[in-house]
Amino acid sequence: MDRIAIIGAGVAGLAAARRLVLAGHRPILIAPDSAVPNRGETLSPKALTLLEALQWPHLLDADSTLPGDGRFSVWGDATLRKAPDHEGLGYHLDRAQFERLMRTALFAHDLEQARTSVTAIAHRPACVELTLADRAVISAPAVIDCTGRAALSSGEAAQRRRLDRLIAAWRVLDLPDDAETVAATLVEAVELGWWYMSPLPGRRMMLGLFTDSDLVPTGVAQDGVRWAGLAAGTRAIAPRLASLGLEASAAETPPAIAPAASITVGRLVEGRIVRAGDAAAALDPIGANGLATALWSGTQAAGAALGLARGDADAGAAYERDYLQGVAHQFAAQNAMYASEQRFADAPFWRRRQIISSEPDPKERTA
Repeated sequence: MDRIAIIGAGVAGLAAARRLVLAGHRPILIAPDSAVPNRGETLSPKALTLLEALQWPHLLDADSTLPGDGRFSVWGDATLRKAPDHEGLGYHLDRAQFERLMRTALFAHDLEQARTSVTAIAHRPACVELTLADRAVISAPAVIDCTGRAALSSGEAAQRRRLDRLIAAWRVLDLPDDAETVAATLVEAVELGWWYMSPLPGRRMMLGLFTDSDLVPTGVAQDGVRWAGLAAGTRAIAPRLASLGLEASAAETPPAIAPAASITVGRLVEGRIVRAGDAAAALDPIGANGLATALWSGTQAAGAALGLARGDADAGAAYERDYLQGVAHQFAAQNAMYASEQRFADAPFWRRRQIISSEPDPKERTA
């Protein structure tokens, strides 16, 4: 039995732990207790097969998920369209609640956990040594890094690169008791970037403006009225806010600001360390594949880590190859979507994305 160490307890880390437990191993999960920002996310239909493989489809209950009614957009021209749903409709997810359910299910199996952070990582010939914040040292035959955008294990050799400056200025709004809405996502392109509006379980609505950090108008990050004023100038977001009675509440407090930039790495596997989730690659949320990618990479990284622990370097190479192919596919789809919006071609946000390039932002070469 290999005692694989997993750093980070988000969706990717918990999926990796579950895969190892199902394979008969007893991994150790290392992560301090921390609150999960509840921005709400979409779980694509393709993620359902991953949850079934983890024997976790029952986690999609009424408290954590809301069945989706499709995706509408104003993109490319001023027409409101519904996107084809050939693959199914997916779910709107309360990510914080979903992770709580994942942890509860895992710890029913007496999973070993260290509720602290890792302060140092050292490669040894036959293991990886992790020094914890309490100065304890843990040796593991392989380590899975699921520390999100921090990518704790990532050094120069990883070739980590930030490709843009995308951020989200967002809030979660409580729906009035008398508001009637469908569980559909709405995306609208604007000169500054794009708006995203999506329901959450518990009669809530996520509203976010995605733009580049240097393009946020002065005062918007500190003033809810200015932020809501930008939403009021939209073609489809504004009437939906009005119909739901959310105009006033949207302006009550300033939005939260969250990083959403695309970050890639050249190497996902270094020695006996495998990266998964956002620690491997963080992609533009316009693709709506973040959770599915976290689940997939967590489970696949677990298999790669087991191979590395047994001296099978090919297991790591295969994981890295498959992951990078998936990233390339997502970039192709993302670039095509941005290229299809030409109404604001002269605006900085769109001009940066019309010049499709894998070169990093020269001002921000490291994440």
